[in-house]
Amino acid sequence: MPPRTTCGTRPDSPAIEKAVLAKTIYPAIAAGILAGVVFFTLQCWTTLPLIHQAERYENAAPAHVASHAGEAPDSKFLRAAFTTAGDVLVAIGFGLLLTAMYAISGRYGLIAGMIWGLAGFATFQLGPALVVSPSIPALELAPLPLRQNAWLIAALLTGIGLAIFAFGPKVAKFGGLLLLFVPIVLFRYLFPLPNEAVPAQAVAALEHNFILLVIGDNLIFWLVLGAISGWMFEIACNPEGPMGAIWTRGDSLT
Repeated sequence: MPPRTTCGTRPDSPAIEKAVLAKTIYPAIAAGILAGVVFFTLQCWTTLPLIHQAERYENAAPAHVASHAGEAPDSKFLRAAFTTAGDVLVAIGFGLLLTAMYAISGRYGLIAGMIWGLAGFATFQLGPALVVSPSIPALELAPLPLRQNAWLIAALLTGIGLAIFAFGPKVAKFGGLLLLFVPIVLFRYLFPLPNEAVPAQAVAALEHNFILLVIGDNLIFWLVLGAISGWMFEIACNPEGPMGAIWTRGDSLT
């Protein structure tokens, strides 16, 4: 199916850029808030209990016990509030990226949004996780700058590889697939990150479960974000529908 024109905006409209911008921002914000709350809920059930358990291992030394004895009673609430706010802000940022892709490619809607969400998951989570796994407290890891650089390179190469495979000419698609494996070759074989110390058996079990749950949570997050943002973008771009009428009315007032 050929891509649709961006938002079905009238070509003779003097405010076409402003209309497209508004229809890109509003769905991203709404989808980001919903997906961020869903993501935090998933974290409360899955990864946060493991993080708290790992922190107890990390703080088992006597030097740390006293520092946690005087912790404020409402610290858990503050921690949850900051985590929720962070999840929502990150989700809005990724939502803006997705809606920008909808506007540029002309491919949007519920199913298309989920496909774009899978691409985001592969770029920002799965690809980097193959070279820099998610980690819990109580682990001795490679220096943070090395991990950050490896993550950025893996995300960049994964995104470029997927873009070439999806939108490049047929002769270049195989090269796009090969590019997906470059981060693994770089950081697993050619320039491996310093090995972390072997954790205790209990911590190692926590780490294994944590990695699986983080990847699973992010997969659900990206699917939810893509589905909601793609669906809302399609509604906003339909001038015949009730939501599209609201956007169109707002654009006419500007």
